[in-house]
Amino acid sequence: MTAIRMGAITMLNLLKHELLSRVTATIGWGIGLILFGALYITVFPEVSAQMGNLSDLAIYRAMGLDMQSFAGFISSVVLQFLPLLLGIYAIITSTQTLAGEEDNGNLEMIVAMPIRRWQIVLVKAFAIAVVVFLILLIAGFGNAQVLKYIKTTTEVDVTPTQLFAAVLNGWPITMAFSMFGLFLGAYLPHKRPAAAIATVFFVASFFGRNLVDLVDSLENLKPFFLFTYLDTTPTIFKEGVNPADLWTLLGVAVVFLLLAILAFQRRNITVHAWPWQRAQVSDV
Repeated sequence: MTAIRMGAITMLNLLKHELLSRVTATIGWGIGLILFGALYITVFPEVSAQMGNLSDLAIYRAMGLDMQSFAGFISSVVLQFLPLLLGIYAIITSTQTLAGEEDNGNLEMIVAMPIRRWQIVLVKAFAIAVVVFLILLIAGFGNAQVLKYIKTTTEVDVTPTQLFAAVLNGWPITMAFSMFGLFLGAYLPHKRPAAAIATVFFVASFFGRNLVDLVDSLENLKPFFLFTYLDTTPTIFKEGVNPADLWTLLGVAVVFLLLAILAFQRRNITVHAWPWQRAQVSDV
């Protein structure tokens, strides 16, 4: 058996392991996001008369919430908070990868497999991408079915297909944060500092995006907050995803993936060294 074939088989086995180890999380998070979306979809017909009065509250304006219509309510609540909730999983799973595996002693066995380090990172990144997409696929389908039921008794300005597509729009931004977490897991020696930094970056991006809309002097900072590129306005249902936003988020994800590969190439396994303590290591 050639080395190339051996490496390909090893990568497929590693990918299989990564996906199977996340089956429970995929189903659990998918169902959880269905329940979250269903709660707001089903409650709107009962409280629609009161929703319009909430739009003027400062706290809702600061969070970018639109309560004037069903499309506005669903886009600014469900479509904004589904990626926010899924971001929790993204931080957990991406920082657990590599840094967390070194903490629990599994990383040494992984790098001993007959594949290169960059291949290990690619497999893990691909597994995260697939799982995140499947979670959103489950959530999108489930919420579309709930909306389909609501439409039998209530007139709304969003179709189930539009809602399904809009939920999937959370994949690019989740991938951007996931790859940032993967980079931190490859660069830092422990899971805890990686998760802490990823969380700060995530929260700052969410609240910073809404803050710049309220403070004109901060407008120049807007492009640096990733939530800027997540469309949570009613136009998402009619016009679809903005290609520029899509490619920006995917570009950010690719950049952090490349940085993760570079960082993992020079990682000294088992010594828990900080970046400035590491010596250059050869490719495994």
